[in-house]
Amino acid sequence: MAVNFEGRVAYISGGSCMMARGTATAFLEAGAKVVLGDLRQELLDEAKADLVSKGFTAENIATTLLDLTDLKTVKATFDDAEAAFGTVDVLVNIAGVIIGYYKLDDMREEDWDLTFNVNVKGLMEMCREFVRRLKEKGLPGNIVNIASNAAKVCFADMADYNASKAAVMNLTQSMALEWAPYNINVNAVCPGAVDTAMLRKCMEESMRLYGGTIEEMRRTWGPPQLGRLIQPYEVGRVIRFLASEDAVIIRGQAISVDGGNTRF
Repeated sequence: MAVNFEGRVAYISGGSCMMARGTATAFLEAGAKVVLGDLRQELLDEAKADLVSKGFTAENIATTLLDLTDLKTVKATFDDAEAAFGTVDVLVNIAGVIIGYYKLDDMREEDWDLTFNVNVKGLMEMCREFVRRLKEKGLPGNIVNIASNAAKVCFADMADYNASKAAVMNLTQSMALEWAPYNINVNAVCPGAVDTAMLRKCMEESMRLYGGTIEEMRRTWGPPQLGRLIQPYEVGRVIRFLASEDAVIIRGQAISVDGGNTRF
């Protein structure tokens, strides 16, 4: 039976990125209304136009500004979402940063702090505001946090990113335990080599340190079992599943969606 999200509202942070667009596509095609939150309105407008060009109704897509380095915007972004579509009952936390590839000896404190402020603290505040509103109304909901396979198998020269995503994975477990009594289910996904601008940035950083070309990396960075890069929509469908009633018995998990590269 096809998954049905009619009457549901999904908020997706990092809403202008390719991962968010793929995730929005998955929710929209199942009947949900979608709110995209991100830093810059022009990028959000571009993302919305992209989704409309795929045949989705503009009236089912809202945009709102969000800056996870300024936590005052968290309440405002949910206010905007509710003004557009009413209660948000699905939260997908995609917004995140990779500062670059650096040896621990060269890591600057401000870069470490920015990574954790966005990837962990900002994500936590999004979840707390989301849950606060649902608890006030006595309504159920779902959270899917985007971690990374770097949370499970660390990558060289990315200590801040590795550690922040491991924190997201651990935090997801705590959230699932604490919010289960309120019928709010929390899980995470751990993507690998997904064809996004962030992956392109990682490739460029790898070139800076180790040489090589983008073309070589696009051929070789994809999981060997697939023989290609993962597409954002493929991850989006897993996220949608975890937010559905079909996943009610999956709780506090960090699901690897990296084509078999991480086997746990």
